[in-house]
Amino acid sequence: MNRRAPKRRARADWLLAYTFRRNAAGFHEVAEAALDRHPEVARYFLAIAIELGLKAYLLHRGVRDDWNRIHIRHDLIKALKCARRAGFNGAPAGLPALAALLSPYYEVHAISAMAPDAIASLSWREACDTVRDLITAVGAVVDGEAPGCASCLMDMEGE
Repeated sequence: MNRRAPKRRARADWLLAYTFRRNAAGFHEVAEAALDRHPEVARYFLAIAIELGLKAYLLHRGVRDDWNRIHIRHDLIKALKCARRAGFNGAPAGLPALAALLSPYYEVHAISAMAPDAIASLSWREACDTVRDLITAVGAVVDGEAPGCASCLMDMEGE
């Protein structure tokens, strides 16, 4: 099996990658805030943050958003596998287990149907830390390499 990262395409969508990473951070913040009072919402937002973070990396590597939407959809396991094949080596140690736990429910929009033993199988505080580490790792790549990064990103923040 060939595990080399594909060459970055000239048409990588850095601005969309940055936006996905920023949105992932937003969903993560809300998940952390909601964890104690609304744990189901927190789990759902953590899944969204994982998806957006991994897709941000893929966009940065030149994978088109349409391809992500058609082939990965909401499959967190597939998104992690594709990001690794594209060269992402910054995934936190707990991410594969978290993705494996959330993905079957998230793919079919059924986070509320998670079995109690699945919910109890891990610390959701640690899950929040894992997702934060993912977003930080993706941000280190995506935020720093966008062409014209400083000016275009500051313009976006001001809107």
